[in-house]
Order: sequence, then C-alpha cells, then structure tokens
Amino acid sequence: MSLTNAEEVTAAFQSSAQPYDREFVPRLSEDILRVIRERKFPKRAEARINFLADSLAGRPNVEPRTSRDICTKERAKERAKSPYKILRKEFYVECSCGYRGPASNDACRDCGAQISYLPEMLLGMGLR
Repeated sequence: MSLTNAEEVTAAFQSSAQPYDREFVPRLSEDILRVIRERKFPKRAEARINFLADSLAGRPNVEPRTSRDICTKERAKERAKSPYKILRKEFYVECSCGYRGPASNDACRDCGAQISYLPEMLLGMGLR
C-alpha cells in the first residue's frame, strides 16, 4: 500500500493499528509520511518498524534523522557496558578492637563492628 497524504496515514492507522491510533495520528501523520518517503526507508517489516520508531522517538522536538542518531548512540553505549556485575566488595579495615585485615560482610571479622559509611569517614576525618 502506497500512502500519498496524511489522511491516508491516519486511515491506515485507524484500520490496522486500532489500539495505537490515538497515540500517533493525526498528530504525527505528517511526520510518519515524511519518514516513510525517505530514500533509506527499509524494505523488511521489522526493520521498517524499528526505523519508524527511532525516527519518531524525539518528535516534535527533534528531527527524524537526529532522533535516529541519538537512538544509535544510546544503543552503542548499552552494548559497550560490561555484562558482568560486582558480586562482592571487600574492605581492609583497622578496627578499634585491634583487628587489622579484610572485612567480612562490611564488618570487623573479630568483633562484628559495622563499617560506617558516614561522609566524615569517607573524607578521612573523625577517627584520629
């Protein structure tokens, strides 16, 4: 189906995308038509959906091309993140009970005194 004007875009949404028509048309009909007419509009259905979604994500504040660029950059940031997570953090503590060594569950291994996360402790003030 070849869409030629905004009214046809609105009619297509109302007939084929019933639950979503109120969200997109008629407000974005002109933008949808402009994106569909782009030279680089994909041929495959899933690629078309993603292209249209990325293009309209920033409307009305951002142009479709800029919106696609922003989406691409954000996806690249997500892919660059490490898939791993910190499972355990360890502290080397010097406790007032005399124990010096690694902490166990954020506490002294000998007496069980909890590590304080107060700003004074983090800045190195208050103990001495």
